[in-house]
Amino acid sequence: MVRYFKWRVAIVFPLVLLQCVYLFLVGANFYYAKRASYLLHRIRTLQVDQSAIGELEKLGSEHGLRYDPTEPGNCKKIACVNIVSVNNRRMWSFLKSPTLSRLGGYVGLRKWQAVGDIEVQNDKVIGKIYGIALFTDPLSSDIEATAWQQHTLEIDACEYYALRRHHGYAFRNASNIRSFAAEVSDEASQFSREHAFQFDLNCLTSWRRCSQFSQIVPSAWGDYEDDVRWMDTHHRPDAIRHVGAKCPY
Repeated sequence: MVRYFKWRVAIVFPLVLLQCVYLFLVGANFYYAKRASYLLHRIRTLQVDQSAIGELEKLGSEHGLRYDPTEPGNCKKIACVNIVSVNNRRMWSFLKSPTLSRLGGYVGLRKWQAVGDIEVQNDKVIGKIYGIALFTDPLSSDIEATAWQQHTLEIDACEYYALRRHHGYAFRNASNIRSFAAEVSDEASQFSREHAFQFDLNCLTSWRRCSQFSQIVPSAWGDYEDDVRWMDTHHRPDAIRHVGAKCPY
């Protein structure tokens, strides 16, 4: 009888422990997803001016968030970022192995990262950023989506011709990784700004894979697809652009 009891404990206990760990991770994941949603709300309402430095530092001191500033002296010649991220790194230590990370994705425990940044150059705030990344491999993301707001866009109509269609609202796709960015400037419409910073954060807790940009940033991706269709029928005129010259479009 004692041997039978020990045998049952040896089988049942690991299963109960595994279930407890899973429930703990699910609960923690929902909590951090709420923090990611809160961070998105705060970044949306953050002003792109000097007040953002103090606001971001204060935000990063709140529970479940982490603040990583850049030393001011390093932001003179090039732009740098002060970052607030959802502090869920310890949680994902349970899914360090690629196998466990892959299995976790099937039960709503996919590794992810959410950050809100301000961009600083010459001690002046020049932009703000919000982004999320989803992982299967612990070392590299499967898909990344970001929204940027700057006083002036770093690209022009020569690089993104659809800027002739809607000023101050453009998109970038990276070629080396699955990355998509929506960018807005001061001259962008309120409609464009709202679309750029609309994220479907259900992907952070969902059992669905969320492998498409349309699932993560549906409004911005829809606008990008509209731009692609527009550019297919509105071909850019051929023009010679000299180095340092202003874009002629």
